[in-house]
Amino acid sequence: MKKNLFNRVLWECLAVCMASLLVLITGIYEIALSQSAAINDALNISGSEIDYSDDPAYQYFKSDYKDKDYAELTEYFQSVAEQIEGEGIVLLKNENDALPLSEKEKVSCMLSGSNKFNYGSSGSSASNTASYKDLKQALTDVGLEVNQTMWNFYQTSSSRKKIGDTYLINETSYDAIPSAAKTSLEDYGTVIVTIARSSGEGSDISATRSDGEDGSYLSLSEEEISVLQGLTMLKNQGKIEKIVVLLNSSATVQLDFLSRNGIDVDACLWVGNVGSAGINAVAKVLTGKIVPSGKLSDTYAKDNFSSPAAMQLSYNSGKSFAQTYSNYSEMGLNSTQMYYGIYSEGIYVGYRYYETRYTDYVTGRSNTGDYRYSDDVAYPFGYGISYTEFAYSDFSVTENEDGKSYDVTVTVTNTGDTYSGKEAVQVYLQKPYSEYDIEHGVEKAAVELVGYAKTEELAPGESSEPVTINVKKELFKSYDANYAKTYIVDEGDYYLTVANGAHEAANNILAAQGKTPENTDQRMDAAGNSVLAGKIAVNAFDDKTYSVSSETGASITNQLDDADLNKYEGSNTKVTYVSRNDWQGTMPKASISLNVTAKMKEDLRSNKDIETDPEAEMPSYGANNGLTLAMLRGKDYDNALWQDLLDQMTFGEQSYLISNGQYATVMVESVCKPDTREADGPTGYGKSQGSLSFPSEGIWASSFNNELIEKVGDCLAEDALYHGLSGLYANAINIHRMPFGGRSHEYFSEDPYLTAIAAVYEIQGMQAKGIIANVKHYAFNDEEAARNGIGVWLNEQEAREIMLLPFEYALSSAEGMGDAAAVMSGFNRAGTDWVGADQELLDIMREEWGFDGYCITDMASSNGASYMTYQDGVTGGTDVFLGSGSQTALNDFRKNATYCLAMREASHRILYSVCNYSAAMNGIGPDTKVLAASWWWKDTLIAVISVSAVLAAGFGTMYAISLIKERKKKIDIE
Repeated sequence: MKKNLFNRVLWECLAVCMASLLVLITGIYEIALSQSAAINDALNISGSEIDYSDDPAYQYFKSDYKDKDYAELTEYFQSVAEQIEGEGIVLLKNENDALPLSEKEKVSCMLSGSNKFNYGSSGSSASNTASYKDLKQALTDVGLEVNQTMWNFYQTSSSRKKIGDTYLINETSYDAIPSAAKTSLEDYGTVIVTIARSSGEGSDISATRSDGEDGSYLSLSEEEISVLQGLTMLKNQGKIEKIVVLLNSSATVQLDFLSRNGIDVDACLWVGNVGSAGINAVAKVLTGKIVPSGKLSDTYAKDNFSSPAAMQLSYNSGKSFAQTYSNYSEMGLNSTQMYYGIYSEGIYVGYRYYETRYTDYVTGRSNTGDYRYSDDVAYPFGYGISYTEFAYSDFSVTENEDGKSYDVTVTVTNTGDTYSGKEAVQVYLQKPYSEYDIEHGVEKAAVELVGYAKTEELAPGESSEPVTINVKKELFKSYDANYAKTYIVDEGDYYLTVANGAHEAANNILAAQGKTPENTDQRMDAAGNSVLAGKIAVNAFDDKTYSVSSETGASITNQLDDADLNKYEGSNTKVTYVSRNDWQGTMPKASISLNVTAKMKEDLRSNKDIETDPEAEMPSYGANNGLTLAMLRGKDYDNALWQDLLDQMTFGEQSYLISNGQYATVMVESVCKPDTREADGPTGYGKSQGSLSFPSEGIWASSFNNELIEKVGDCLAEDALYHGLSGLYANAINIHRMPFGGRSHEYFSEDPYLTAIAAVYEIQGMQAKGIIANVKHYAFNDEEAARNGIGVWLNEQEAREIMLLPFEYALSSAEGMGDAAAVMSGFNRAGTDWVGADQELLDIMREEWGFDGYCITDMASSNGASYMTYQDGVTGGTDVFLGSGSQTALNDFRKNATYCLAMREASHRILYSVCNYSAAMNGIGPDTKVLAASWWWKDTLIAVISVSAVLAAGFGTMYAISLIKERKKKIDIE
């Protein structure tokens, strides 16, 4: 026994094994600490220990459902989800009153989308849809009888799929449908055809290499066309009665097929992606239990490549927004530097192009060309019909006494005789396109949305109370990036009109200007209603009123010249931006090839030199000032006590707070800040216990119902609170710049004003319950192609009037604005600068809009995000990195006073937002202690490390003793 006890080989093996295990576990421990935020999020672990107070004075945000059975919250959430879908569905076509379907009508469901309905998208909006109701059940629930034979066929048929980054429709042709299934159609009068399209984060929708007729994923495939043609043939033979099409997609399906010979569709509805309960609303709209009242939040085209943005896409290599710099290889650029994309359309996004080109064609502006609006547009932005009809009367425009706005008033009457319904009243503005604009390159759209309201439900024959919509004079401004370099208001005639969509608005204004189809040689495609348009004369040019921020007093001038290739010093290429002064000469005609210059390469570099302020003094750390975060609740951002509070933080605490923001902001013991928990969720928390999710944001926008969108925000907040969250990475408010953007499900509209107002109401609903809205993605992140570091080039007028306007409304704290407490930057660059480090871009939101919340990166810990560096981000204005950092992550900057002051200000913004907007503060009073929590997984790893260390040391000792004894024995023998 004693001989075995001092077996050198045994102890050597044990010592080596245990030492190796110690090294391994220590490495795992270090990695785990760096990923602590993600681990704690996954395990639902708090980062702090708090003795919460029950004092009502410290319950800052009240939940109506957190302490109730989850079934009650589920019922509330699902009811609102169904309501927003019901009010957002847009009825586009309804020939011969094909809809609503009668009670107990017999229907067949065709195309694979019917059986595999599209509920949501991939990425940050993804949810578990396994338990969601299918279309057949929804139709059965409202009393319809569904063709089981056809349903069974589509359960096993081919359906849409994605191979790599390419989306495929993969539909079964009409001829390949079994004869028994086709014969079964004759026993069912109506066929519901679901055209479904997928989309999601990480890649754009395929504009080429797909199996749509034009090679894109958003046109119909030959197989889908064959099914519609086959059904039309049966209808002509009297074997079926009606064909109803559901557009089950957040992206705009190309609608040229609706006017194609050989296809006779009776009714068509856009239903978007329907979320967890919206399919109930689809069935109820089909049967008249809900009367449709939605208006399109995007233009639906007959040719998805007809807008300037999409036309430019069609010339690009691979029809991708992302292109590679022609000399990227020779210049040694990496994958985060080598891609670019150009917004050559300027302000002419969506309907702003179609309606302006049409207006110029009608009025005979030179260089417009022979333009046929009806060749491009199937249904205009803002369009939607109902099962009843509405008439407008008593239109008026009145300037308010404050001189800052106009009231547009109209009475709405339900002129139908059967159905009650709601009407979305839309106000559009036309600004004058002046000689000044032509000379200085200021572009103006023929119409743009500037206000809206939705009526209450009106019974047949009932008139509304006068509907009054306030239109701010501020909306009359335009951005002059070339001469005044600020906002201007032109001298001339401005027009306001109410209309069912942008095209009717354009025609109303043309009518007010004396135009008719007859006196324009039929270039005008319909007579407008001049009675519903009012003219406002502005008698003087103004470049002063809006050149100064009403929020901060800061001067407003160009900040984004470096993102405009025509102004950036490092560019050797000029861009022709689309201009209504010369449509034919400025519309895209070829790809735009860019070379990287030496300056551009330098500007694309990460970890740029920090511009050190020689006057900067190192801030204080670790002071004992006796303050807690709760003591500063309600204090202004500039209150001097914030500086005293910040003095209490250590450098390590600030480092950890800034660098470790993955689904959380960390606890700060020195100021008694609790940890917060955030999650993805533009349309619902992805890990929701009930798999609750809302329809696509475009459906919310098409409801034109602000109060309902605010209720959506309330639902999102309640579900988040129930799951212990205090923030959501929502809402998403980039623009539907063209149909092929991958995240169309998460974004509201092609229109910046509609997006802005929808965003404001959702934010108000969320933050009223203490769920911080992390508004995303700031900015110019409207496509997904090569998103890690792609450089987006655009002019400042488009940037401010189209792309940034929703963020201005969402982030501003002015009355009626969103006052969001956080914003998430994008993966992309503005020109050469990553947007999270673009100080000018971030200064716009802080210096001009008065935003005092924090700016968080998108996933900085993801593969390919190495360009999102601490060095660039913190000095550029980023406050939190969505990654896993540490107390030593920023040690390289410990002696740089300029950088340390930037860290301090970032900490200030985070603390201010959490203190005033986060439900994580509930139960925390001025004297409440907030201590670091003990994480069981951390304690377990420490225990394993300790035991391993002891055993390794013990085994090593035994090895040493055994070795000594072995040598002694050898000496004794010798």
